[in-house]
Amino acid sequence: MNKKTAVIFGIIIVILLLVFGTREWVNGNQGSTLEKEKMNRIISAKYPGEILSTELTNREDNRQYKTVLKSEQGVYVIWSDAVSGEILDMNRTDDEVSQGKSITKDEAEKIAAEHGDVKSLEFNEENKVYLVRVQNEGKIYRLEINGTTGDLKSKNEVESGDEPAQPNTKISEEEAKQIALKEVKGSITDIELDDEDGVIVYEVEIVTKTKEAQVIINAFSGEVNSITMETKDSD
Repeated sequence: MNKKTAVIFGIIIVILLLVFGTREWVNGNQGSTLEKEKMNRIISAKYPGEILSTELTNREDNRQYKTVLKSEQGVYVIWSDAVSGEILDMNRTDDEVSQGKSITKDEAEKIAAEHGDVKSLEFNEENKVYLVRVQNEGKIYRLEINGTTGDLKSKNEVESGDEPAQPNTKISEEEAKQIALKEVKGSITDIELDDEDGVIVYEVEIVTKTKEAQVIINAFSGEVNSITMETKDSD
């Protein structure tokens, strides 16, 4: 009886060793996935141009990176092994989706909000970047956010002498938004302070299903100075 128990126990141990040994062998052969930043460096070293996007995919049952690269010759989709970094395939494309869809203003604002209280945000069409000013712990920072990938390109503290002083207002930006939305029901796309003939006002941009509106609000009294409506261009 003891001999039979010992044989069974030995068989179980052998099976366990085979199972775990095979698993470790498979994991060791799969290797670890390269980080996206490292993959981008490999591609940049081989191909000149601007990397619009890089994403990890499961292509042909293998982990592969799909990278969209814009060069002087056009836009290319590059497939590379996510473990070794080997370039597997490269094709030119005119597909606008493959070229990288720009992130929205709201998405850029959410990214910027991770670095502080967003004070201003604008899109630079020429360089395809969002230029953002945020405040964090009493300091002002300028951010550059890639308009295609959403990556933070730069973050620099603004010296007090380099940043124009912001006027003190009795009406906060959030209050100005609420006032504007009472006048025009829609979605706010932009809000900024401006000086109109010596009067500090909020300029609030709102879009509805059919119209685009600009609401001018006195930044001290909260009074609505004017509302301009335009019919949206139909695509």
